[in-house]
Amino acid sequence: MEDFDYSLEIEYERISEEELRKILNILYTSSSECFTDIENLADEVIRRQGDCGYSIRDVSNVPLKKLIFSTFESLKKISVYMEHPSPRIQTIYDLYQKYMHGTESPVSSPVVSPKIYKENKGIKLPKIMKKVTKKGHHND
Repeated sequence: MEDFDYSLEIEYERISEEELRKILNILYTSSSECFTDIENLADEVIRRQGDCGYSIRDVSNVPLKKLIFSTFESLKKISVYMEHPSPRIQTIYDLYQKYMHGTESPVSSPVVSPKIYKENKGIKLPKIMKKVTKKGHHND
């Protein structure tokens, strides 16, 4: 029985943001053996950031924002005890800046070319603007 693995595997994707914050706090205040678990939780936070995208700005996503802040701060604090700081710190920061403070690319509608009117003598382009004279009359 010595070969049996008693490791706990947490299915982060099934847990709410509020519960993940509580788990993060427990992991952070536990042994340094839990640093890997904090990084695994950070992977879930990164996935949720990507899934949420620009709607992170919505009021309904405040719990996710709180989880992002908590995870970011926890990763920074444990980084002093690690050989190398986790690259997840930068990833979380970059995604948050992109989705919270960046500009969402507008969906572009197809550009419609102006209609060309044919006359007997040739092609007449549509009039876009009419010149107004000093007397207020339109010139064509």
